[in-house]
Amino acid sequence: MAVQPRFCGHCGAQVPPDAPYCGRCGAPQAPLVVATPAAYAYPSATPRRRTGIGRISGAQIAVAAGLLIVLSIVTVGLSAFAVSQVIGTRKPCTSNCGAKIVTPLPAPATYKSSAFGFEVDYDPGWTVRSQDSQGIILATKLGLLQVTGTKSGQPLQDLMQATVSALPSSTWQDVLHVTDLKGAHIGDQDGIGAVYSANLIQTNAKAAKVRLFVIAATKGGVNVVIFGVNPSDAKDFPNGIPEGQEFDALCQEFQWRSS
Repeated sequence: MAVQPRFCGHCGAQVPPDAPYCGRCGAPQAPLVVATPAAYAYPSATPRRRTGIGRISGAQIAVAAGLLIVLSIVTVGLSAFAVSQVIGTRKPCTSNCGAKIVTPLPAPATYKSSAFGFEVDYDPGWTVRSQDSQGIILATKLGLLQVTGTKSGQPLQDLMQATVSALPSSTWQDVLHVTDLKGAHIGDQDGIGAVYSANLIQTNAKAAKVRLFVIAATKGGVNVVIFGVNPSDAKDFPNGIPEGQEFDALCQEFQWRSS
């Protein structure tokens, strides 16, 4: 850095920088003060707020990896499903490609007793053999079903026994009790029931093994007895009755007279 020239304050002559006296007039000289510029102090930068996630823990990495795997599996599965729907194995439709009209399932047929007010919904494929104000007899696809109502007063066990005893012995032979029906019911009313085996003599005098059931229940002053029979098939069907599910559905849908 260059040193500024000094001059004597008394006579004005130039004085060497370090001379204590003027060389011309001898006047004492003040020591030269060299001003040192102050260092510029930059203000400290304000710490920036951390906007990142910082250090990632191992647990976070594991969770992220798991999510990626799940998303990958879902993506692959959806893609495969979409491709299968687009490609498939069926031939593309080239004519008459409108929406197909599907024939709805037939609604069940209904019988209503005018004497006792109960209703019976049955398979529309069954045939009505006879009906009156007290009940109905139906020919099913494999056998027969009868629903009969009477005024209450007789014990249910007696009603069941009377139904079985009324079978003509010339046609129904070797009728034997097989098992009681646990949880037997008619509509929303609990009752009692049993399954029997028998030999049914046909018109050609040959005997066919059959299974028959009787269910009885009472409600609102009315007794109802349901009797059904099917060819016996104890190997493939519960209680040996092939149409057991259809008979059970009829019992489920049975409607007592509303009070």
